[in-house]
Amino acid sequence: MTDTPLPLISRPAVGRRLAGSLVVKILAVVVLSALLVSRDADWVMHPTLWAEDGVIWFQNAYTKGLRVLVMPSAGYINLFPYAMALAARALPLGWLPGWMMAGGFVAQVAPAVLLLLRGAPLVPSLWARGALAVFYLGVPNSYEIHLNLTNAQWHLMLLSFLMLVLPAPQGWGWRALQYGVLLVSGLTGPFCLFLAPAALWQWLGAAPDQRRHAFIQAAVIGATALIQVLCLLTLGAGERQSLVLGASAARLARMLTDQVFLSGVLGTANVGVLKQGALWQQPAMAWGIALAGLSIIALALVKGPSSFRKFCLAGLILLACALVSPAGSPVGDQWALLGMLGYGGRYFVIPILIFFIACLILACKAPAKFRIPACALLCVFMVGVWADWLYPTRSGTFEAYHQAVEAFDNAPPGTQISFPEASPGWNMVLTKH
Repeated sequence: MTDTPLPLISRPAVGRRLAGSLVVKILAVVVLSALLVSRDADWVMHPTLWAEDGVIWFQNAYTKGLRVLVMPSAGYINLFPYAMALAARALPLGWLPGWMMAGGFVAQVAPAVLLLLRGAPLVPSLWARGALAVFYLGVPNSYEIHLNLTNAQWHLMLLSFLMLVLPAPQGWGWRALQYGVLLVSGLTGPFCLFLAPAALWQWLGAAPDQRRHAFIQAAVIGATALIQVLCLLTLGAGERQSLVLGASAARLARMLTDQVFLSGVLGTANVGVLKQGALWQQPAMAWGIALAGLSIIALALVKGPSSFRKFCLAGLILLACALVSPAGSPVGDQWALLGMLGYGGRYFVIPILIFFIACLILACKAPAKFRIPACALLCVFMVGVWADWLYPTRSGTFEAYHQAVEAFDNAPPGTQISFPEASPGWNMVLTKH
């Protein structure tokens, strides 16, 4: 069964001709890149290391070499960040933050570029694809996954999903590149496990001329998922801590309301102001908003294309795993922490995207009684994008890092130097060879 594209008011043939122009492609990449940079230009101009970028990826690559490619972190193989870290060993240490940031940049902008330039079979309207791409680049509550290598895996999952559901690219060279991206993405974190059911679904429902391509993609995702499971059960056994979840239905409703539905529509800055009012603290308010948001998604599942259902399946598996085994603070009830506005924002980016796409589907495919409210809600989404567009400056350790680099360069072998990171409390420590 072939997928049904999302029909919007558009001129698909014109959109395809524009997307096929080399000049337009280059312009699209430049514009999307500029939008991404504009959210935190200071981070691009003065990059510093973020979380595992230094402490795990480069520190291990510097001391252990090629072994890191098969060494688990948090229970999983992480090929992409370790490959970037290994390549960085050939660069001056002062270039390291920029190199790691560049890896995160490419991973983050790639889904938007692919959607805009090759997404016509799914969304014929060039303007609609542009709106989706811009919303993805400006999605609220996404500070954690912005332009850092550590969280590039979230963007690689989105890139892989688009590759799975789009028709095969023309030419074996492009197809081989796509299979390679799926392989690297699958061996970077656990996300291939979330995509595997969607990949199988895509293969089983593929058109005859796409079946071989869909099978190869499903085989790559399935193989990497098997490798990651075996790694988790053997090499990575015991790496993840046993945490107190503190799960409850009320906390789930509050979490979905604050972190997904309200933050996605209004932005975390505005939601923080709303939560100061007594009305927004009422459990009934959380339940009402959560049920309304879930109802919108449920209706879109019925009205929308199968690609949306596959995306929802992958997102549901991801969110369920995050709620069962979050990688968060070692102390405290995890669900209480995840209910705190902005905490663990990486877990909610894909649910926010699902909610936005659901509203877009209803705006163009639902009966009029649903279409008008969906269009209004899409307009309100822009409030959240605007409110959360600019990120707080986080490059305060730029000078301190380069002072540490100078000390490291002038130190004799065997000297241990600590390099500060932008993440509070994180410091990369290297012993000079």
